[in-house]
Amino acid sequence: MKKIGILFFVIGLIVSCTNVRESKEYKELQAQRDSLLQQSAGTEAEAAEMMAVISEVEENFTKIREAEKYISTQSAEGGEMSKATRERVNDNFKMINEILQRNKTQLDELNRKYSGSSKEIVSLKNTINRLNNEMRESSTRLAELQAQLAQKDEQITQLSQDIASLAVEAEQQSHTIREQDRSLHTAYYVFGTAGELKDQKILSGGFLQQTRVLQDTFNKDYFLKIDVREVTEIPLYTSKGKLWSTHPEGTYEFVKGSDGNLTFQITDTQRFWSLTKYLIIEVN
Repeated sequence: MKKIGILFFVIGLIVSCTNVRESKEYKELQAQRDSLLQQSAGTEAEAAEMMAVISEVEENFTKIREAEKYISTQSAEGGEMSKATRERVNDNFKMINEILQRNKTQLDELNRKYSGSSKEIVSLKNTINRLNNEMRESSTRLAELQAQLAQKDEQITQLSQDIASLAVEAEQQSHTIREQDRSLHTAYYVFGTAGELKDQKILSGGFLQQTRVLQDTFNKDYFLKIDVREVTEIPLYTSKGKLWSTHPEGTYEFVKGSDGNLTFQITDTQRFWSLTKYLIIEVN
């Protein structure tokens, strides 16, 4: 601009001193003035364009920092992300990638223009360098956030597997406990005539022989299985019955119904089954 002012002053002197608008010297000075004006206008336009790009890049970095903050906060929280949060995190990653790509393109163009610019915009050097550095730092932070999120996903997957394994183990233990409980409260009973019970090798004896229980050899498949907590009465469908298995006195009784048939009643479940889990009744 200083050069243009001096040139205007010289042209003014020439014009005031003599009427030489058509002279060669005047035309050369006029051409130099026009050239300097064009250069000045071009430099100002170039600087304005670069500042507009810088402003947009700065705004983009602000958006990136906000998105990074959200992702970092969600990644630091414990537990698995909800579906909505996961979708928003993925959207933020996508946005950051898109903005970084756009900033890279714009910074490449700025670097190209700056390297070929005149000395009039040297003051932009520090700003462009700072943006280049922030571009590299943003790319590094994005990679770190992606790694953190991947690690969290891996930890959650492992935790889910551990929980599933514990659930299976707990179910197995529960099944074992149920089986043990069922076994603990399982008993067997049978009633039948003397002949039927002898045929199944449950009773032995006969003419001139004492009747006794053959516990080691009787056919256990002939017995009915029950849960002692649920069964305390057994209808015998007969008017006579005799208990052959060994049970504590006072823990059972034969009760005759209105039809004359007997029902075997267990009055003290715990004590009744304390000596044996097999109940044998002979009926007539």
